[in-house]
Amino acid sequence: MENNSSLLQKTKELMLGIIAQNGSDPWCLTSHLPEAQKWARFLTKNHPEADSEVVLFSVWLHDSGHYPITPEDHAIKSEKIAKDFLEKEKFDPAKLALVLHCVRAHRCKDIMPRTLEAKILACADSASHMTDPSMYPSMIAEGRAVAALEKLERDYRDTESFPEAQKKLKDFYDAWKKILTAYVDLNLE
Repeated sequence: MENNSSLLQKTKELMLGIIAQNGSDPWCLTSHLPEAQKWARFLTKNHPEADSEVVLFSVWLHDSGHYPITPEDHAIKSEKIAKDFLEKEKFDPAKLALVLHCVRAHRCKDIMPRTLEAKILACADSASHMTDPSMYPSMIAEGRAVAALEKLERDYRDTESFPEAQKKLKDFYDAWKKILTAYVDLNLE
């Protein structure tokens, strides 16, 4: 990773630039991405067989397609942005393929994570939603409390591959479920 640490910094700057160009951060990426990186580091320490470089580049690129906001699936847009950026930077082609799979599969939706690195990113992404204090409240503020509760369930499900993470998240899951359920039961939307 030492030889690519400056490229990782450049990747972070790319993401922060994308957010700045949007003029606002409704997806809370400025807090989400560092939080996802914390979870990625925790998981790669527990799974040293994973390529931590692939995971870290994936963390910083997986949501790059959120901005500008369009109806297109952000995972598809993020994969293209990651490919264009890393190819331009002459990133190792073998690792590039791994990063692209991680980015494209991070939502565990139409493409499921196949590699350990992709599973780590999917878990880190979902775990960070539970430990980032802005994710679910921002959804409530947008009038999407029911969607926040559904997202919480998906997020917790997507951490199942890593019992060590899910164990650390159990109290967060229980607390958010109680808060979100209580808010939905208020029937204010």
